[in-house]
Amino acid sequence: MEKKTFWHHLLNHSLYFMKVFLLVPILFLIVACQNTAKKTPKAKTPEKTFNYSAFEKDYAEILEAILTHETYISRLIITEKSETYIENRFTKDMIHTAYNEDYPPGDAIGIRELFDNLNYSKQDSIGFLNQTRARDTVHIPQAIVHKYMVKDSNRLTMEERFLTKLIFHLPILTHDGQKAFVSVDHICGGLCGQGWYFILEKIKGKWKVVKYEGTWIA
Repeated sequence: MEKKTFWHHLLNHSLYFMKVFLLVPILFLIVACQNTAKKTPKAKTPEKTFNYSAFEKDYAEILEAILTHETYISRLIITEKSETYIENRFTKDMIHTAYNEDYPPGDAIGIRELFDNLNYSKQDSIGFLNQTRARDTVHIPQAIVHKYMVKDSNRLTMEERFLTKLIFHLPILTHDGQKAFVSVDHICGGLCGQGWYFILEKIKGKWKVVKYEGTWIA
């Protein structure tokens, strides 16, 4: 009986150690998987890009309001023999977010200038940045192309190279779509040109110029 008890205990111990040896790798795998799950960053939800095509009608009406407003621009465009064309794509401005600087570097627009002329809210400030951060090309609306002389400056004929041109910067809209800020440049040579900015409001469903001011001259 003593010999049987000895072998019985030995068998029990052997089974115990086998279970331990089998459980250790399994526990190691569980811990490793948990650590990997913690280290793996969660996938970020892709940010929504600004849908420029949804505002093409607004862009066309804004440009039409500027072109027909009684300014130097209207006299350039509306003549019997136009000598000025419109560049076929918008220039996109960068927004300089240092609030205290009146004159941001380069062609950037100061965020304070937008706040002063348009609106100041969290939704507006985010909206201003979203409209200008993407580097994709936005073309002049077809409604303007069909009505005015719009050309791609990279594909001009020899005769067309003597024309002057208007460059429209992409309109920056408020969150509610009721106000817009637009810069415009007139280039008439290497050291010849001038620029303006226009503030527009949608009044009774139609875009109207409510303010404009010269920004540079050469």
